[in-house]
Amino acid sequence: MDRKMESQIFGVIDELEAYISECKPKMFSSSEIYVDKEMIQGFIDELRRKAPEEIARYQKIISNQDSILDNARKVADGLIEKATAQTDEMLSENEILKKANEHADAIKAQTMSEAQTIIDNAVNEANSYREAAMNYMEDVMVYVERLLASSSKIVNEQYDSLLNSLNSKLAEVKDDHKALKSSGSERESVPAGPTVSTVYPESDKK
Repeated sequence: MDRKMESQIFGVIDELEAYISECKPKMFSSSEIYVDKEMIQGFIDELRRKAPEEIARYQKIISNQDSILDNARKVADGLIEKATAQTDEMLSENEILKKANEHADAIKAQTMSEAQTIIDNAVNEANSYREAAMNYMEDVMVYVERLLASSSKIVNEQYDSLLNSLNSKLAEVKDDHKALKSSGSERESVPAGPTVSTVYPESDKK
């Protein structure tokens, strides 16, 4: 069974994988890429919207298998009723009572065997469909959880990297600012030179 052909969730996952494969890698890194946060959030929102639809779809499949089992039981009950009616009709004829009893028992035993076979086959088929549907939904949920966790990790790592880079730049600016202020303070504290006084010669006294 091609699960991707039958699942809307895998369609969204394929789009997400295609988008991630087209993202540019980070410089000097073989495992990190640049992603658009809004694009990733869009894929996550789409998965959240599709998941309930997928679950409802496979719940309906399981319900249909229960219906198959109920129909099989109805067919078996009809066969038993028919065999019982034939047996009662044969027993009503006194001339062939003994043969009728033997024949009726044989018919009833055969009918019961056929009915049981129908029920067993229906039960096995329903259980097989139910188990396949549950296993498939388990695979889908595990895959989606891992994908969402991986996407969240990528976004958080890129956010942390950007924050660390900004903090580093801010520290450099603060250091430069501090150095500039220190340089200005040193210029203001330079001692003044000797005071120069102008001395005029005394005039000749008359």
